[in-house]
Amino acid sequence: MRKAIRWLDANLEEFILVLLLVAMTVIMGIQVFCRYALSMSLTWSEELTRYLFIWCGFISVSYCSKKCLSIKIEQFVAVFSRRVKAAIKVVNHTCELIFFLFLLPAAYSYMMSAVYSGQVSPACSIPMYYVQAAPFVSFVLVSFRILQRWVIEFQVARGKPVYDPAHPEHNTPESFIEANTEAGDENHHKHTDKEDG
Repeated sequence: MRKAIRWLDANLEEFILVLLLVAMTVIMGIQVFCRYALSMSLTWSEELTRYLFIWCGFISVSYCSKKCLSIKIEQFVAVFSRRVKAAIKVVNHTCELIFFLFLLPAAYSYMMSAVYSGQVSPACSIPMYYVQAAPFVSFVLVSFRILQRWVIEFQVARGKPVYDPAHPEHNTPESFIEANTEAGDENHHKHTDKEDG
């Protein structure tokens, strides 16, 4: 059971994204074959692919949060030590967590509006709450991933050695020493000065 939970924690978003991408590829491949080889067009393929793409986009937000992938400018933060960077990231993740928790009620209301209305898609007759659930599921996952990152960065800021799945290069004893002790910071600067010299 623990192995399954660990596997899901490490690969949930990737697994879902791969399934969605494979499904979109297969569906569009069938559509192209039917159109050019059989001279017929499927009525449901484009709509289903669009809905899968919506889910793919929202799940990718959680994936990016887990892997710390985002468009950012790091020139200012790069001059600080790892512990100071972690403290700055704690503040950043706190703001992110507040933002996504603020969005959760609206995403839930958006999903439930489709449940109450009973609306279905025109071509596939899919209940629209399956599609409109994407933001709510995404924001729940993102909040969880941000909370995970918050705990990791908070531990680093406190000087505690902690496993960081998003940055494997930080999971070495040498990295822990350099990040978590003043002597390590001094040795790091000395080593850098020697290389520059």
